Amino acid sequence: MTNTALRAENSNSRTITFKSREHEKFYEEYLKKCRYQDVYHRALVYCLGIDRDTRNNVNKIYNFNKA
Repeated sequence: MTNTALRAENSNSRTITFKSREHEKFYEEYLKKCRYQDVYHRALVYCLGIDRDTRNNVNKIYNFNKA
């Protein structure tokens, strides 16, 4: 069975569509706080940044110090 996550990570096509400028800024800022910047953490930070409420409460939702 092929691991799709590994295949996605090696893909040359990496276009990200952000909901807003705030979403993009959040993604850039919080991805740097992750110990690993693999596809899973990129997806997590992307999803946490979509909505204003999760952006405002991200430190209550996810502990970046232990991740």
